[in-house]
Amino acid sequence: MRSPVPSFPSDNSRKQGTGPGTIAATLLALCLALTGCIRRSLTIRTEPPGALVYVNDQFKGESPVTYDFTWYGWHRVLLRKDGYERLDDRKELRAPVYFWIPLDLAMELLPFPIRDERTWAYTLKPATVPQAPTPPQEPSNEPR
Repeated sequence: MRSPVPSFPSDNSRKQGTGPGTIAATLLALCLALTGCIRRSLTIRTEPPGALVYVNDQFKGESPVTYDFTWYGWHRVLLRKDGYERLDDRKELRAPVYFWIPLDLAMELLPFPIRDERTWAYTLKPATVPQAPTPPQEPSNEPR
């Protein structure tokens, strides 16, 4: 005689971790692990090379120098080299259109790295050495 209540498989008889939720979570984790990253770098070159480079009051090195940056917007650049005039400049790093909100979120999920490499070039002027003042000439007492 058959029992009127259907029998269900016991919890031990089902395979653990193969449900649709587990598969979706695994695929999502795999996709996030394969996403690329964004690398933003700025190269500052000077003519002549070898100037001390400060960006936003932080020493970055001697020119030519390349460093990774995080923020777009206005940056203060200070260049110093012996024998040349000090150069103080403000420049804006504008974000490319694909880094604007909400497109930037999609760019972070791409499966390959994205590079934004910028270069700023400066020409330093030689320092002018002021001439020594010439002493005034005394008027001569000789008749003309």
